[in-house]
Amino acid sequence: MKNNMSSKSPTSSKTPPTKNRRIRLIIFMSLVVIAAVVYIIIFVPFGKYDFSAAPNTPITADGNFEYNIPLDPTSPWAKFRANDLQNGRTPVEPAANDLEPWSYHTGKGIFSSPVVDGEGNVYVGSADTYFYCFNSDGTVKWSVKTGEIIDSSALLDDQGFVYVGSGDANVYKINRETGEVIWKTAAHSVEEVEKEFGIKTYNVNWFEGNIGMLQDGTLLAPNDNYLVYSLDRETGDKKTIFTANEMVWSLPSINIETGKLFFASCNQILQNVFGYDLSGKREWLSGSFGTVAATTMLTNTSEKGAVLVGGFDGYLRAFAQDSGKLLWKFGTKDHIYASPSQLSDGTIIQPSTDGTLYAINPETGKAIWEFDTLEPIRSSPAVDGNDNIYFGNGEGKLYSIKPDGTLRWSYQLITDLRNDLNGSPALGFDGIYIAGESGEVFFVPYDFPLTNAGKADSRSFSAGENMPADGASLIYTSSFGAFQLTPDSEIDGNAPITLSLLVRDNGDNILSALDRKSIKVIIPNNEQFRVEVGATNKFINIIPTETWAPDADGNITVTITGTYKTNLNRFGLKFFGGKKAGTLEETFTFKINKPSGANNPFVTAVEDGQQSLLEFSRLSVPTPSMLPSYNQIGFDSLHYVGGAVTKNSTGQMVVWVIEGRLDEDGKTSIDPNAITRYPLLLNYDNGLVTLSNYDGFKIKFIGSWDMPFASYRISSTLNEAGTLANSATVIAVTNCDEIKFYGIGLKLVGMSEFKTGQMFVRGGTNISQWQNANQPEGVGNITITNDETRVTASFSGSSLKADEHVYSIMLADDNANPLPLYYTNNTTVEANPDGTIKSITYTFDKGEEVTMAKTYVMVDTYPVLMR
Repeated sequence: MKNNMSSKSPTSSKTPPTKNRRIRLIIFMSLVVIAAVVYIIIFVPFGKYDFSAAPNTPITADGNFEYNIPLDPTSPWAKFRANDLQNGRTPVEPAANDLEPWSYHTGKGIFSSPVVDGEGNVYVGSADTYFYCFNSDGTVKWSVKTGEIIDSSALLDDQGFVYVGSGDANVYKINRETGEVIWKTAAHSVEEVEKEFGIKTYNVNWFEGNIGMLQDGTLLAPNDNYLVYSLDRETGDKKTIFTANEMVWSLPSINIETGKLFFASCNQILQNVFGYDLSGKREWLSGSFGTVAATTMLTNTSEKGAVLVGGFDGYLRAFAQDSGKLLWKFGTKDHIYASPSQLSDGTIIQPSTDGTLYAINPETGKAIWEFDTLEPIRSSPAVDGNDNIYFGNGEGKLYSIKPDGTLRWSYQLITDLRNDLNGSPALGFDGIYIAGESGEVFFVPYDFPLTNAGKADSRSFSAGENMPADGASLIYTSSFGAFQLTPDSEIDGNAPITLSLLVRDNGDNILSALDRKSIKVIIPNNEQFRVEVGATNKFINIIPTETWAPDADGNITVTITGTYKTNLNRFGLKFFGGKKAGTLEETFTFKINKPSGANNPFVTAVEDGQQSLLEFSRLSVPTPSMLPSYNQIGFDSLHYVGGAVTKNSTGQMVVWVIEGRLDEDGKTSIDPNAITRYPLLLNYDNGLVTLSNYDGFKIKFIGSWDMPFASYRISSTLNEAGTLANSATVIAVTNCDEIKFYGIGLKLVGMSEFKTGQMFVRGGTNISQWQNANQPEGVGNITITNDETRVTASFSGSSLKADEHVYSIMLADDNANPLPLYYTNNTTVEANPDGTIKSITYTFDKGEEVTMAKTYVMVDTYPVLMR
């Protein structure tokens, strides 16, 4: 009986397998349904959204503009993007006139955008730190010096004042008639932001965003310290502060009917587009992969209107104003820096750094037409009362495009090597105002290229797109980013070569990429060169080490073979996969310029008792294309001063580099507050000058984050008189994976390689030689002590002030080659109570094993002691 009971018990207690499967299936399907419902609630917009264009700004009988916010009513372009919706459109209809173009050259590059009043006076800031007011004839009416570069577009109000932000962390209110500064208001420091708002920032507190305005006249000012300020325009006092999660370059757009404002941040991953009400309450947070630098645009003031903005992942997105839900997205072939515009029929106009201007159906997010240019477009388009479109591009050209996407005209404004026309145009009553990298401010009368005088001007063009024929091409690319359809026939013996891929089909640029593994470069008689394929797979750097070996005719012949792909897949701006679309085999022949043979003019402090000084300024890094979008005007603001310290065992000169600054006279001097310090090696060969560091170094770069270079190279030449060429070429490799906070994002936007984290770049810099330096007086006595953690130089009897110089310790090996240490971050300076220098300490990084043979104590660039 016991056995019978035990044989029945298991059967009676088990659930049938089919029932278990049914229960699991029900649970699974329930979870799927719940997940689907949650997804729909969070991400899917409900109802019909209004993409129709708002009416143009009305004009009264006396010719004034009826803006929705208290802008100057006589001005056709009183703020960045023209109005509160920021659709870049003015009702002014262009009319031909007999005016002539004019330009004015400021002291440095301009990346900001002008505004213009009703009398044709133009207001714009420059990297030379001045904010200018120009008369209608291009003469300076007044200028105001600020404490830093100006990257902010100004605003003209209805009370006769202009407001502008500066890199010195202040917003200025200025009397438009006299140039008198009425007030200036400072932003919170990054330390104050963390203390008061609990936000950890990684940058500076520059005002790089443009100035906006609310309906009651309150000013809006975005800052790099992660805050958007509202300011009382009478007093400059801070009112509501809107918090973000990264630098804010995006000017908020305003819906005056719903009381909402919308802006974007430079946050790289998903959370970078904000919807706020005017009380400071955040209503939604949405976004994309990649920084958003552009200004938001509203289609209209409906509650069901859309807010549009493009990002560094290459997508233009339309979000629902009421919820932040994605309505559609449109992908371009490179990142988007410029802000969108809207034509009167609702068509969205969006430029991209892929060089193309896109017209997009606002209901579907699909392209209507494309207009291609040769180089990146960062200029936000302006639209006149006839729906004609105006923008600048990287070629230094101003374009006028018809509403159907065909060219009306283009006009070559910049002929300088630094020719990026990245500022956005302002439309006045008589013409277009725009500024560029050359530092020039331009005025072009409406349709001047179509007039008899314009047609006689060789800078005018009015036929087609002026692009290469269909097929794949490797385009010769200059240090300053120019795509030269006709390559240079001659290059210097130490000059690198950069080639960029361009593929066209049926008259349009198409998305393509080099198959990096297939790329081969052959240069007969030359073996000592390296080949770098950019992380974007769109350009190739070919770099000699350190000079080219020409053939008997004085030439080098460069042959590149490989394949390219189209139909690429993408994640953000990281393109991958695709199909082989064709092969490349191109040969370039370059005449190698005969070197000057000038005697080596450089002397070192240790060997010669005098020190040659070099200045590097106006850094420009246009390749890859995203770097200027991140920091063009920041690069332009940099000044470095290098001094020749000693010679290493191979005869190269060791150059110690620190940071400089512009003084009141516009000349560069040593900046005692700067912390940047790094070594280079100078190789001189019969007139060819090459400075390099292939061991790597780190510096603090435009803010508080590290920039780790794996290698760095500057090449230039001397003429027969021993004078340096004005511009030099920069080639660098950056270890982006070592960049805290930002490193991973750089992969998502295609700037660094996925496997190695390296970014290859090509750029240019001004280079000049200063008068030789002598050892500073009053150094006193110096004692060196060291252990496994630090090296300290202690001063006694010195009259040198600690806050008047840059003090450093440089360590070198037996061959006098500088050790690759983090001199910028790990150097500390201590002062005596009377302000004189007490000590300099270099502290080794944890786990850093250093075998040092030579110690150099540096005051500015000069070695005051070697041991």
